[in-house]
Amino acid sequence: MDKLKVYGWEMAIISETYLSTLSEIMSRDGLERYFVPFLHICSNSGEITQKDLAESLKRDKVSVMRIVDYLSEKGFVIRKQNETDRRCQLLEATPQALNLVQNVKAAITKTNDLLFSQFSEEEREVFESGMNKLMEQIALLPESNFIIEATKREKN
Repeated sequence: MDKLKVYGWEMAIISETYLSTLSEIMSRDGLERYFVPFLHICSNSGEITQKDLAESLKRDKVSVMRIVDYLSEKGFVIRKQNETDRRCQLLEATPQALNLVQNVKAAITKTNDLLFSQFSEEEREVFESGMNKLMEQIALLPESNFIIEATKREKN
């Protein structure tokens, strides 16, 4: 019998390892999760709402509220009243966050280099191409009723 591959299981292990490695690198800077939302807010500071962020991240409003709350509590994001639409707030990166952007990018590069150290340049390109195709396919699928959220495991 052929061995059935459950790619989701393997991707979950890869994701856990990747994010925990990145978290460990960034912990000294006070940012231990939500790296993609952090960078997205910093890139669109003062121009993005929580609703915009939810759409960009393909996450529900409650998950995005938790993300923004975490980033706010850490001093990386402030919510400002939108002058043109009083019903929503704009997300603005603080100077502290903007000063951290290069560290986050460097930590991502370090994590990528560490986890791909056994890959040739060609293998990395093939992996990236495959991931891009997978993400394109996922974008075509109907919205799922399930929300998956990565969390940091407690050390034993």
